[in-house]
Amino acid sequence: MDSLAQRSAPGGAPGGPALIERLAAGACRDHVLTDGRHTVSYAEVPELLERLDGHCARCGVTASRPVALECSQSVAGALALLYVLSRQYDVVLLPELGESSKEAGTPRFIPSFCSHVLCAQAGNTPAGAVTIAANEGFAEEPAVAGFTGPDLYLRTSGSTGVPKLTRMSHQKWLNNAQACVERWRLTADDRLTVPVPIFHSYGFGAAFLPGLLAGAAMDFGSAGNILRYLEREERFAPNVAFLTPALCDMFLTVRKAPRFYRLAVTAGDKIKRETMAGFEPRFGPLLNLYGSAEMGAVSAAAPDDPAEQRLATAGYALAGIELRVVGGVETEEGGGLLQCRQRNGSAGYLIHEESWRFEPRGDDEWFATGDLARIRDDGYLEIQGRAGLSVKRDGLLVVFADVEAAVEKVEGIRRAVLVATGESRRGSRLVAVCLADGEGDGLQAEAVRRRCFDLLPRYAVPDEVVIVDSLPHLPSGKVDRRAVRDLAARSVEEKGA
Repeated sequence: MDSLAQRSAPGGAPGGPALIERLAAGACRDHVLTDGRHTVSYAEVPELLERLDGHCARCGVTASRPVALECSQSVAGALALLYVLSRQYDVVLLPELGESSKEAGTPRFIPSFCSHVLCAQAGNTPAGAVTIAANEGFAEEPAVAGFTGPDLYLRTSGSTGVPKLTRMSHQKWLNNAQACVERWRLTADDRLTVPVPIFHSYGFGAAFLPGLLAGAAMDFGSAGNILRYLEREERFAPNVAFLTPALCDMFLTVRKAPRFYRLAVTAGDKIKRETMAGFEPRFGPLLNLYGSAEMGAVSAAAPDDPAEQRLATAGYALAGIELRVVGGVETEEGGGLLQCRQRNGSAGYLIHEESWRFEPRGDDEWFATGDLARIRDDGYLEIQGRAGLSVKRDGLLVVFADVEAAVEKVEGIRRAVLVATGESRRGSRLVAVCLADGEGDGLQAEAVRRRCFDLLPRYAVPDEVVIVDSLPHLPSGKVDRRAVRDLAARSVEEKGA
């Protein structure tokens, strides 16, 4: 099986100092970046970046050595990103650990090849946006010697804990962002709300950078507090939103009155059909985005796509991107393994074992996304689930996404996450961890499992069902499946005890 979708490549997007100059001097110079506490206009940005020049010089930071940037969801974080982009630093982009994370013992990850750590804390004023400290563990690394840069490094997974970084040039990120601008028709007249983390590939590459290229005003909030979001929304009056599926669900349960957006983009995890169907009549077009830290934004819907296409697919390939589905693992819906190729993708990985090593990737190489998908005859992409999230039971393939969709049809279940823990007589032992909706009080796990026999073939019915009040999420908005698996294993052990 082999199918292909392709679009022509976009022209190079403006980057570095040219982008800052255009924003500060153009028609959008009075447009603002805000987080509710601090606000700066594009016209003020050059002076603030010049102050950072002096701060970096005093601390011994130079563009000749990579730095780590711990970036908060704030104006301070936005200014720090503007700084490293405009000064063309090689930078490892990381989340800023708040006090609660530090108290909980969350490990701090600073690569040894970074000479300094720049920290953009949410409470900082624009004038003092970034604190700088020398990296005590700094060591010259042969793995990064000779890189021409400037490059930006992102961790590829928040769930594995393995120090693995993907490397992509600033210009390639900007070129990919320009494709998003064109697909969504972003302009300087738009006002973007960006509650998704700008240190993550979605928030950075598909929201923050396209907003900059369009010259749009942007508000940076948090997706974790719907009431805070609604307060910021009322004051900022956005017409474009970048959301997670969880925040879309919160809209439906908390918001009472309709409020129209020109468009809302969602990414990071699957969105349920009923969520999109309930969202659009009240809040405007909802567009799915598919992408990765290695490839940036890969496919997306357009604002004028028919609702059914936006409902069932992740849109079609962005400019300059090729997609194909190959055999090896085939699904009942006619899908297979999804591969991607684009010249604006990652140059490869930095992988830490005893020391750092670089694993290059050529521009003409096909990237294995690890997802099961189908490309329809009209070029639209249907994501069916992770290839790694499937197991054989009774000799037959069980795709986790299919089981999750079936379990979510049970009355009272808002979300289901399937994980494998140990072995059963059929093969891998499957546990469905279920989040009850507002009407699911008193929902019994065994009753949910009995209902699954009506919805699934016997070999795919979960061995256990666990009902929870909340699900753990990664900063990207995706469910933290590693944490869910640990939760399921503990629950099974407790029942066995």
